[in-house]
Amino acid sequence: MTEQERQERQKRLLGKLNRLEAYHEIQNEMGRLTAAFNFHQKEKVMEHFALELEDVSLEYADEGRFEGPEAVKAILEELLGTPPMPGEMIDMQLTTPMIEVAENAETAKCVWWCPGAGTYTDSEGAHAVWLWGEIAVDFIYREGKWKVWHLHYFRLIKCAYEKGWVEDLSMINRPNTPMHPESLPTTYHNPYSPLSIRDGIPCMPRPYETYTAADRYWELNRDKR
Repeated sequence: MTEQERQERQKRLLGKLNRLEAYHEIQNEMGRLTAAFNFHQKEKVMEHFALELEDVSLEYADEGRFEGPEAVKAILEELLGTPPMPGEMIDMQLTTPMIEVAENAETAKCVWWCPGAGTYTDSEGAHAVWLWGEIAVDFIYREGKWKVWHLHYFRLIKCAYEKGWVEDLSMINRPNTPMHPESLPTTYHNPYSPLSIRDGIPCMPRPYETYTAADRYWELNRDKR
């Protein structure tokens, strides 16, 4: 082995180690964000977003697409700004991590499947619900820390626990009320119903060298090759 070959091999090995470390850090970051979301800790959720970037974004089911720091703060305020009432609960889980760290280790494309359950309350008491979906995230490495750059939560199931997702379709779409003034049109919303066909979105991330403008909304790609 020549000196040049040895150096190239060392460089490749170091790159793999850096990406493996990034994979571990991203898993922890997403876990901490989800835990904070479950406990309505709005400020802690915000800490995981790259709010210093003008194109930071959050798209939540059919609530719309929120682009820019102030818009992301606005939707998080709407989702998490009110303290939970006694008996209320949301418990989202992260499974099946698919994380591709770029060759240059500056960004990462990620997908998690997200089974969950919850409870809402009204004048009649507490009601259990199923909450299932998928999350696609672009992470970006900023000042020594991985942060959420773009996050898209895809709703799959939201229904009464005792009725199930075939019988109860009353919650798969947002209420017929005005959209948040900061919201932009939703890019994709296809929750389960007996009449729907799942088309594999979000797609799994594929290996890539560096993030370009063409990679925006990669999660909506229907080509699974």
